[in-house]
Amino acid sequence: MSRAVDTARRGLRALRPALPGATRVVAGAGAAAGLVWAATTVPGALDLAAASGSAAAPVARTSLATSVAAMCPGTELSGIPGVDDRRVDGRVEAVTGPEDLLPVPADGAGRARLVGDDGTLAELTARPDAVEEDLPDTGPVLLTADGALAPAVTATQEWLRTSSDLRGLVTTPCLPASSDLWLVGGGDGPGRQERLVLANPGGNPVTATVTVLGGAGSVAPPQAQTVPAGGRTTLLLDAVAGTEAMPVVHVVADGGGLHATLTDTWLDGSTPLGAETVVPTAAPGTVQVVPATVVSGRTTLRVAAPGEDEAVASVTLLGPKGPVATTEDTVLTVPAEGVGELRLPDVPDGVYTAVVRADVPVVAATLSTVGDPESRGDLAWSVSAPVVTEVAGLALPDTPKVSRTLHLVSTGGASTADVTLVVDGEERTRTVDLLSERSTDVDLEDASAVWVRRGSGAGALRGGVVSTAGRGGSAVLSVVPLEPVAVTSPVSRSFPMP
Repeated sequence: MSRAVDTARRGLRALRPALPGATRVVAGAGAAAGLVWAATTVPGALDLAAASGSAAAPVARTSLATSVAAMCPGTELSGIPGVDDRRVDGRVEAVTGPEDLLPVPADGAGRARLVGDDGTLAELTARPDAVEEDLPDTGPVLLTADGALAPAVTATQEWLRTSSDLRGLVTTPCLPASSDLWLVGGGDGPGRQERLVLANPGGNPVTATVTVLGGAGSVAPPQAQTVPAGGRTTLLLDAVAGTEAMPVVHVVADGGGLHATLTDTWLDGSTPLGAETVVPTAAPGTVQVVPATVVSGRTTLRVAAPGEDEAVASVTLLGPKGPVATTEDTVLTVPAEGVGELRLPDVPDGVYTAVVRADVPVVAATLSTVGDPESRGDLAWSVSAPVVTEVAGLALPDTPKVSRTLHLVSTGGASTADVTLVVDGEERTRTVDLLSERSTDVDLEDASAVWVRRGSGAGALRGGVVSTAGRGGSAVLSVVPLEPVAVTSPVSRSFPMP
């Protein structure tokens, strides 16, 4: 894939926006109006204010987020009894977003920090701010924020290894907990392992039901795993689905939310073929968009159909000039509660958006490989991304020799996005116009964080970040989706009964 990395870099340099100095992020009038407005009375509804004899003052239906918790998996290759731990020497970075991302000022005190098993690792104190620390040897890392520092805060962990037994660049965003998660990754190659890491940010134990789907349906009976409060549980997927060529993992949490990741490592004899940690895909839907797919000599789309009906899915590749024409097969049939794969069309090497459309809800991801299949290499899983409706952000750890690009796309209509990079503590913002079904790249050189705020337009805005290091046969890469961050939270209008 070295040609793909080099070609992508040249294209990205050509597309690189000329970022001005620190400027204010200006949201579209419609977006600003959608964030805060006065409460209104629904005709025919019971007016509790009138019943109490009190006149109700206008009440905002949204307010700034006041509490945020997100989990990082920590060192993924440790914590399984009977399996040797692998040291990765990773780092975790947490960032707060600029004030301009917030619809109203965040007044008062606030606190944001990274917490490990042994206590606080680092604290954030201002906007914008960034802190970075080594990953603990064991256990997850919790990002917690409250008060004035809760809106627009996020974190990312990353490690880079090029040793004889482990090779890869692994970038993982730290995400809030959820109760229903889908993870696409792994395979059955010799020496290939998948580790499922379940992390619990809550104060009570959570039970997770883990199901693995494959080409012929469910691979094994669902397994129950208990995740301790504030801790994590790691499962070696090979023990459940060691011979499955196309595993897709479904995690359902009971009693609270969980953060889940799937780490895919490959060592064929003495040849390391890559590593990647996969975060959950977007929720099942009839349209899935993988915004940053690195297409090389062989790039594969994997699709799972969770429901009781088989899925017929088609894939379209989008580039800067729109849909890419091809005469190759772009349709696959996926069995009910099963998984299917399709090799993506042979197109010029580069970074594309893969749009999957199906007749029933599906989940999707793409797999890209780097290097000669008979020598050392790396692999990258790109998962379908959620729509950015407000603000999305990603912390960018300061890993030596790693370069990054942001890949944005708008589907179903045009959109605008305000992209803010934080470089040496300074904000650099510009508005990016996105035509429908076309992609745009932004160079993230020297940035410690990237923030994307949706502007105007009717399209669905999504993004992904491609990170690379090295060139030619020594190249490694990692791809992550651009994840929404909490800026506001809904509030309800209520009055005491008379």
